[in-house]
Amino acid sequence: MSGPTYDPGEASHRALRGIRQELERHPAVSVAQGFPDEEFTNVVAELDAVVVGREDATLTVRWFAGEQPESDPGFSFHYSGPDADFGWHHEPNPHVDGWSHFQRREQWGSAYRYEPHSFASLAPVRVVWEVLAKLDAELAH
Repeated sequence: MSGPTYDPGEASHRALRGIRQELERHPAVSVAQGFPDEEFTNVVAELDAVVVGREDATLTVRWFAGEQPESDPGFSFHYSGPDADFGWHHEPNPHVDGWSHFQRREQWGSAYRYEPHSFASLAPVRVVWEVLAKLDAELAH
């Protein structure tokens, strides 16, 4: 008798459900939704204009659990608003060594600036809170 098989799509969906729940708990988030409804591939959080001081701002989260249970996840937490475009990513990128980096576009239409970043944890819930803690500082930039 064999054990349950690992399904990377289901593992990613499960992580994104947890991420959506954590985002909904944060005071900077007015609503968070997973897309598509059946099996999330991303979560979009609308940020509260009063808390973040910006209208029409969102944080889009993508999370891929990896092909194997022991694989590091690939993910991005990307802010978009009328005044800024930046995000924290853990995925291969030819512009930086390693997987973890921060990228920011200084003005619309310009190229991204990349810098290495390290995450304290790769656990979905912990990454949510780490990124949201850094969001205020970046919005002040």
